[in-house]
Amino acid sequence: MSRTKTAAIENANPPVRTIAEHIADRLRGEILSAELAPGTPIRQSHLATRYGVSQAPVREALGQLASEELVEYHTNRGVRVAELRRSHAQEIASLRILIETDLVMRAAGHFTTSDEDAAMAAITATASAATIVDKLAADDAFHLAIYNPAGHPITLDVVQRLRARYVQYLGYMWKHTDHAPASLDDHRKLLQLMKAGKGEQAAAFLRRHIDASTQAIVSCLNES
Repeated sequence: MSRTKTAAIENANPPVRTIAEHIADRLRGEILSAELAPGTPIRQSHLATRYGVSQAPVREALGQLASEELVEYHTNRGVRVAELRRSHAQEIASLRILIETDLVMRAAGHFTTSDEDAAMAAITATASAATIVDKLAADDAFHLAIYNPAGHPITLDVVQRLRARYVQYLGYMWKHTDHAPASLDDHRKLLQLMKAGKGEQAAAFLRRHIDASTQAIVSCLNES
């Protein structure tokens, strides 16, 4: 068989993993933007029909989302969008404050023009984001840009894992409140402190920033 024919077949029948990733990406976006509310049942048969596939890639996609703690398996209740728990949001925030304030203090003394450009690009992307998912990605990029100069890759990996646990809470809160513009304004102020090399002030400001977001999340959950 010619390479052209082989490629045509592969394009017409993408591997199961690619289909599963596509389904996972779509569901992830719907969960993070709170289009699928916490606790919403997710039925494999419905997803298979929706995407015109067998249940095998659907199961794989849900397995991936479960590993990210975005969906939960319940005995006799099936798969549901992960519930949001106030205590979890507060615990994650406490750990973030402990670790991320240390990173910004370390990073401030090594903040370069390239780091500033990366942070500014993330701020611009946040301001122009058309969806909550895009806004969350830009928010992540900003924090990565200001922590990266610290030169602590293992600590940064821990932060990214914590932020991955926090992002569903953030997306839910942004959907149900008008807190996002205040958060963006905080990013601009934090960048100015980083540019000036004011590590301790940046750390104190970051603590308030994370606290404010977490308080908004808790208030939002109390009202739901």
